[in-house]
Amino acid sequence: TFILESASGEELYKIQERKLRVRDTMAVERGGEKVATIKKALITPLRDRFTIELEQGGSDLNAKGNIVDHEFEIERDGDKIAEISKRWFRVRETYGIEIAPGEDDAFLLAATVCIDEMARG
Repeated sequence: TFILESASGEELYKIQERKLRVRDTMAVERGGEKVATIKKALITPLRDRFTIELEQGGSDLNAKGNIVDHEFEIERDGDKIAEISKRWFRVRETYGIEIAPGEDDAFLLAATVCIDEMARG
């Protein structure tokens, strides 16, 4: 379980792994309510893919690219809403997340934590 908090310590999102599934999944909750489920898609030869299924309507999100090397994008309806990259930094185990204006920064950070955690397993 991971907790994403604001700078003042307020819980923004809670992330929990779901082990009893055929494919790896993690749930993202806010205020005790599940807001999304992140699922590892079937592995393709050149790219990793994850699906971010939203509970409260809206288009589901997709993460694709080289997940293990932290070079991937999160898209909604084919439009990039976040880019995750290690190439911006020289420090080991460091990567950046660029999020499009108007998006829920905390939620996309929580989704990235889920993807990172599942890619390690």
